[in-house]
Amino acid sequence: MAQAQYRGLPGVALVTGAAAGIGHACAKVFIEEGVTRLILSDINYEALVESVKELKSLNPAVETCLVKCDTSSEEQVENMVAEGVKKFGAIHYCVNNAGVTSRVRTKTHLLETEEWDRVQEVNLRGVWLCQRAELRQMMKQEADLPMRTGAPPQRGAIVNISSLFGLISHPTVGAYSAAKTGVLGITRTDAVAYAEDGIRVNSVLPGFIKTALTQESIKRGANYNALINTIPMNRWGLPTEVAQAVVFLCSDRASLITGEQLSVSGAKEYAC
Repeated sequence: MAQAQYRGLPGVALVTGAAAGIGHACAKVFIEEGVTRLILSDINYEALVESVKELKSLNPAVETCLVKCDTSSEEQVENMVAEGVKKFGAIHYCVNNAGVTSRVRTKTHLLETEEWDRVQEVNLRGVWLCQRAELRQMMKQEADLPMRTGAPPQRGAIVNISSLFGLISHPTVGAYSAAKTGVLGITRTDAVAYAEDGIRVNSVLPGFIKTALTQESIKRGANYNALINTIPMNRWGLPTEVAQAVVFLCSDRASLITGEQLSVSGAKEYAC
């Protein structure tokens, strides 16, 4: 395997839902950009441990702090941040990626409250719990993260993974859409609230990305192939394409960008 080209991105990165898919891709791109200290969490700890083998092959100098974490649990989220800080002393780049899809695709009048709550607990509450814990830690840190753009040093950057369904609608994904729209709201709010503190908060909105989660949805009857035909670029997106956008927003190349929502969807939201 070819060795990564290190670009010297300093600091410590935290990624939730890091065992596979977009989260794992984010960890890889961070390493390619020069990050050597990563806090990685996932509810599936065994898969997380296995995934790190590939990361180590990119750069043997990479250090990881692996944490089993259900992001809908306040206690587990607080522990995740505490464990990372205990090992590395600080957190500079945070990617709140952990999420779930709806188990059932149905209109609102047929949706059970339990399913609504399950989706909100992870996809909205979980992101908020992570963001709050990360902000609390960043506010304890000095604004000493250098910006190669010439901008003043910053404390850190947070990127929340929303979804294309935070922008567009579909009759059978109401719970998922509501949660992902909520993520955009907490992103914008805290982008304004913490701008003067040197903390940037942005969101990335993946479209139809080929991951294990989307493949599970297909097995449950989601007709993604028909949807792909409505995308102007006419193809699935790749986890790495989302990860590149995420790491860009974390980096000093985006030193003046905060409160934004970056769609990685092949222009799906603009197509009729």
